[in-house]
Amino acid sequence: MEHRTELPYFTEEELACPSSGTLRIDSRAAAQLPYLRVTWGAPLYLNSACRSPAHNAKVGGHKFSLHLTENPKHPTNGCMAFDIRWRSMGVKDKFELARLCWKLGWALGFHDGFLHIDRRVEIGLPKIIFLYDEWAAPFSREDVKYGSH
Repeated sequence: MEHRTELPYFTEEELACPSSGTLRIDSRAAAQLPYLRVTWGAPLYLNSACRSPAHNAKVGGHKFSLHLTENPKHPTNGCMAFDIRWRSMGVKDKFELARLCWKLGWALGFHDGFLHIDRRVEIGLPKIIFLYDEWAAPFSREDVKYGSH
């Protein structure tokens, strides 16, 4: 039987794996994503959420990605990661969103086109901030943690 998880403010199309249609989100992440949206006070649009193992491999995701609906290494009960589309946002707004996510307990990955957020802390991994290869703005982790933008 297919496990389905619906979340307020987000469409099934945004949440489900684009290849398999699997929609399985860990309840700890599912509880926090709508709260982030309400606290932000404006729509958030996702580039990526659930990924089947086959889809994750197809897009070059990490083999133990927290986007996975079935994770062979980590004790998740579905996807714990989301990529928020933000290419059209200004740098100031990007840092404001990132600071809010950090404050609410999300780990962060910066990319020009999206902000990766995940709930790795729920499975005992340290909350981190990292950069993808495609991040062009000036950056320091202190900007996120303490707000200097």
